[in-house]
Amino acid sequence: MSGGGAKGAYEAGALWGLYFNDDKASKDKYAYDVVTGVSAGAINTAASSVFAPDDVETFISFLS
Repeated sequence: MSGGGAKGAYEAGALWGLYFNDDKASKDKYAYDVVTGVSAGAINTAASSVFAPDDVETFISFLS
């Protein structure tokens, strides 16, 4: 995840849009093994650490 103040809010919205507006594709393509971040991205990464990798929907809803 990127850093830099408002980019943290942007990436939360971008993740939400990709995940919830992609009706045709499999949600499995959004699975992750490792998440890293710098600056505001590190805050979003810390938020992801409390969710299991198979609980992407709850993580993205919480983040946004």
